[in-house]
Amino acid sequence: MEKYVNVPGQGRIYRRNKVWYLDYWVDQVRIRERYGSNKQEALRELAARRTDIDRGARGAEKKEIVHFSDFAKDFLKIKESAHSYRSMKGYLKPMTKFFGETPLSKITPELVETYKQRRLKERIRCAQIANEPPKTRERQGSSVNRELAILKNIFTIAAKQRRFRGENPVKAISYMPEQSRDYVLSREEVSRLIEAAGETSGTLKSIVLIALNTGLRRGEILGLKWSQVNFEDGIVSFARTKSVKFHRVPMNPIVLSILSSIERKGEFVFPGRWGRGHLIDVKKEFSAARKKAGLPDLHFHDLRHCAGTYMATAGVPLTTVQQILGHRDIRTTTRYINPNDESRRKPVNALAALFYEPEKSTGVQGTGTSVAQTQTRQVISLEISNS
Repeated sequence: MEKYVNVPGQGRIYRRNKVWYLDYWVDQVRIRERYGSNKQEALRELAARRTDIDRGARGAEKKEIVHFSDFAKDFLKIKESAHSYRSMKGYLKPMTKFFGETPLSKITPELVETYKQRRLKERIRCAQIANEPPKTRERQGSSVNRELAILKNIFTIAAKQRRFRGENPVKAISYMPEQSRDYVLSREEVSRLIEAAGETSGTLKSIVLIALNTGLRRGEILGLKWSQVNFEDGIVSFARTKSVKFHRVPMNPIVLSILSSIERKGEFVFPGRWGRGHLIDVKKEFSAARKKAGLPDLHFHDLRHCAGTYMATAGVPLTTVQQILGHRDIRTTTRYINPNDESRRKPVNALAALFYEPEKSTGVQGTGTSVAQTQTRQVISLEISNS
């Protein structure tokens, strides 16, 4: 059975999952519509549509031409309450500059790939150090991936609003490979960071301690409202987060002590300048603290990874860690279990009991590999016979 039937001067019909679709153009706008299961009826409908178009009964006034720059503004209005709104706004600037007045229907996978390659070639100016010439660095692939993800979401929303028809052009684009960060601070490094944060500002120290003791994201901490803090139950509640619709995080004594000591100055725990809104960012303060602590490669989000890893290492079930961190997929949570963690080494060492029995007490105790070397009596002998 034919999958595509081209009709010169009219357009075409095509079949997908036993359903025929109409595919034609109206005033430079491509229209693709689901019709039905009957091929001949679909052909007759296509001819009728073309007749209506030629008579002027169907035209551009029937189908809106949506330009990228216009829909980008509508997209930001939709995402205005999202935690990542400010980041989205920044990512949209180069996209709007590149696609501009191009109709959404004219943005093809080839055009998106051109945008991707152009962004990868652009160099970023680094922060200038006194008495040194300005330096630049390559744009990270992860940054371009964030832009592609937003662009894909734009077309998804436009399709839901029936302002874009057809296949999402970003689906055909391959993302840049990313290497996950597994930066976990030692106890000594945590002490240095907290001390340095306290020397920078009391507010930063509170924020860092809350991050390490809850695993909350930076935006969730900075935008925290007093109405979300339940001191009686010891719970911080979020009606909606990045991953889940509802999220409850228990407070340990450290977090309870910190929040109890903060003076209330409005609805937000960490109010912004002059009491307007909430604190927007702590980049400069955190950068100064990590440098002071001798941790130049530390990112604020690494504190969330530290919290998850500490809980997993302490033997907390992964499902519980998942709920505390607010992960939708438990596969995300499994990143916090490292092969070198004691929590994984113990059960693996327990398997040795199936093959070896520890030597009776000799007065000498060993640790790590030395223990395995002193396990002398083999319980199960594995014999390999030559045939």
